[in-house]
Amino acid sequence: MNRWCVVAILLAFAGALAFRLLKLDTRPYHNDEAVNATKVIDLWQHGRYEYDPDEYHGPTLHYATLPLLWLSSARTPDDLDDRTLRFVPAAFGAALILLLFLFADGIPPRALVWSALFTAISPAMVFYSRYFIHEVLLVFFTALLLGASWRYTRRPSPGWAILAGATLGLMFATKETFVITLAAVAVAAAATGYRVTPKPRSMRQLLTIGWGSSDQPASWLHIGLALSATFLMWLVFFSSFFTNVPGLLDSIRTYFPWLKRATGHSPHLHPWYFYFQRLAWFHSAKGPIWSEGLILVLAAVGAIVSLRQKSTLLRFLTFYTLLLTAAYCAISYKTPWCLLSFFYGMILLAGIGAASLIECVRSASLKAGVMAILLLLSFQLALQSWRASFVYSTDRRNPYVYAQTVPDLLNLVRRVEGIAQVSPEEFNTVVKVIAPADDYWPLPWYLRRFKNIGWYGQIPADPFAPIVIASSQLDARLDEKSGRKWIMAGVSELRPGKFFELYVELQLWTNYVESLPSQPD
Repeated sequence: MNRWCVVAILLAFAGALAFRLLKLDTRPYHNDEAVNATKVIDLWQHGRYEYDPDEYHGPTLHYATLPLLWLSSARTPDDLDDRTLRFVPAAFGAALILLLFLFADGIPPRALVWSALFTAISPAMVFYSRYFIHEVLLVFFTALLLGASWRYTRRPSPGWAILAGATLGLMFATKETFVITLAAVAVAAAATGYRVTPKPRSMRQLLTIGWGSSDQPASWLHIGLALSATFLMWLVFFSSFFTNVPGLLDSIRTYFPWLKRATGHSPHLHPWYFYFQRLAWFHSAKGPIWSEGLILVLAAVGAIVSLRQKSTLLRFLTFYTLLLTAAYCAISYKTPWCLLSFFYGMILLAGIGAASLIECVRSASLKAGVMAILLLLSFQLALQSWRASFVYSTDRRNPYVYAQTVPDLLNLVRRVEGIAQVSPEEFNTVVKVIAPADDYWPLPWYLRRFKNIGWYGQIPADPFAPIVIASSQLDARLDEKSGRKWIMAGVSELRPGKFFELYVELQLWTNYVESLPSQPD
């Protein structure tokens, strides 16, 4: 790879990092982010983490965040803000670009430059890299697995085998959907190996030759080292560094509830075209047009070019991306961030497609023209990324917004904190939150400063406290039931269609109102 390509990829990395780190607090936490944040706080403050096989995902996100918290100036959860924890997925999302160097002798350098650019500015990649969720880490570890495996086929060594195995273990410990990626990798490698050498071979030979150009399969020693590294990562992370041995069994048992969700027992069921509806063309009423069609079209070009090449890596990437895309589309359970797994493969193919289009033009002036058109079309991707992450970051007209907390919730939080500050007990004031368990997140994160807070799934026998936050669907009417000794101080929206009523003891509310600065006449 020449130095100009290296410089271009590094510049793409710098731009991607800046894009992802800017104004990380521009929107409130999604409920999934808040769940992850509270788990990280428990690990940070008390050294406790237990993998939950029925909900949530694996432990790598939480443990990857710990060093950041240790190095920060924060000493208590009160010192944290929404930006701090989001730094971790943002860094992993940008670092995806650096992993492209692992493919330097398998993918043409100029194609890697285009892939770096698309990774840096893709609206989906940017938007979800700014989410404190597991998805970007899963994509990063997948890319590292592919890169380490490719390097192993070029020059087999224990180091690359161990890195590939360890990365596979990290994928396992990140999110349960890693099994879909692993299946796509195995089938694509076998299919590529069979295409290269049609005569019958062992599965070990097919998988190895499917990656590289060597006729020799991986040694059993190296396979053993890789599997040992995978086992070690599984053992360490799911046992919570040997503090929660039942977590090892839970890492297997988790596939029963997740399989049930995938086959139709979930509120997140969508048609097969759900992901393409967001990627190809999304236009809601009175909203802007969104499309990552440039990447999709170039990926199709890249796939065609790759299948006509002798490069086994390019063929593998095509098979892998097609298989993974088909698998995610076939599964009924869908959330939009899941598209990142197969979209990363599309971005690699799009880089190949862009470089191929420029290469097939002979005239220097025409090459410059094609490049200018591609750069201009790429610029509109960057504009969409800006719009998605900063202008429409909580707006349902954004294709990547999904069950997002609305900013109005922060008004509720500020009001509750203001009331606490005029209470004699301050943040020891008793607060009761009354709402179905799945409907009150991310309130536990935003009300973490309160020391005496109770959570109720339905209206308790004694619903009253100095501050009460109740879901509007429960029809609490605490002002009427208290004979106006409590006042309803407002209604706030948590997520679209989810409203909360704030009830405050009358004297405490009076004290709060009197503490507010007087408004000019």
